[in-house]
Amino acid sequence: MKKILNDETKKYLYYVFDETNQEQLLKQMSTVLIQKKFVKESYQDAVIEREREFPTGLPTGGIHIAIPHTDCVHVETEGFLVGVLETPVEFEIMATNNEYVNVEIVFMLAIKKPENQVFMLQKLIALCQDSEKLMLLKKGEKIEEIEKLLGTII
Repeated sequence: MKKILNDETKKYLYYVFDETNQEQLLKQMSTVLIQKKFVKESYQDAVIEREREFPTGLPTGGIHIAIPHTDCVHVETEGFLVGVLETPVEFEIMATNNEYVNVEIVFMLAIKKPENQVFMLQKLIALCQDSEKLMLLKKGEKIEEIEKLLGTII
């Protein structure tokens, strides 16, 4: 795991992860959110369980993503963690039964107010439909542009 952007005041974090197992990746990512006080310790088990029941993998054009999240009772401060994966990790595709996609970017959400979930998901879906923006996130080279992009989500 390597920290790239870590500005809690802007409500987003941006890290690179080298985990290849989905559950271990979710544990690592939720641990970052716990340490940064975005979520309660209960978030970790809750997000893993929710991903089992309601998968969040999305086969977007080129770079596939996942958007794991869980109930607001586990959240302290609203925000999100972008995890760029050095090696793709298999996630089940949202709203399917046993269809999978190799994910390269994970957006782990910490949503405090349920009414904000739809807004944040709409922003993420719009971002994920833009292959150039996803490539910008994946490469991690133009930090100022990445900061501007992530700032539009929350």
